[in-house]
Amino acid sequence: MERRSFFAAAGATALGVSLLSGKAAAQSGGKIDAKLAELGVEVKAAEAPVAAYVGWRKVGNLVYVAGQVPAGPDGLVLGTVGKDLTMEQGKAAARYCGINILGQLKAACGGNLDRVKQCIQIQGLVNSADDFTEQHLVVNGTSELFRDIWGEPGLAARAAVGTNSLPLGIACEVLAIFEVA
Repeated sequence: MERRSFFAAAGATALGVSLLSGKAAAQSGGKIDAKLAELGVEVKAAEAPVAAYVGWRKVGNLVYVAGQVPAGPDGLVLGTVGKDLTMEQGKAAARYCGINILGQLKAACGGNLDRVKQCIQIQGLVNSADDFTEQHLVVNGTSELFRDIWGEPGLAARAAVGTNSLPLGIACEVLAIFEVA
């Protein structure tokens, strides 16, 4: 994937839920795929990790999804929230992390997201300026996506943590745990 900022390429007006192409992949044709199509969310196939780890691990009925980066259609969202990026741009980046989590989760569920019972936990890391204190609002980009897909079962226990650096200069990274059937 090309390493450049989506917002630098697309301009600061490309924010929020309208960042996606609007056509969902409907491989399993289930209820969740229909919901994704309704929301205009396209879930791409899970990408292989670029370091020494796995994208997901299933233990019993839990799927642990490794930290996902804000990779959108125009590349990675790079920068420091509160300095290079606004809170809204950070939130849009966290939504991309959530979409990439869905790709890993779909792989773990054999292509069928209808197997997901609930989201157990979300942990979000936000590349933040020293005086930025709205990490919780940034990570809402992932939380609200999952809520919009699954309703109350999509809401999870959560942590939103600010940090002064993330790999590749990305704006945020989010990992999650799900219960599946």
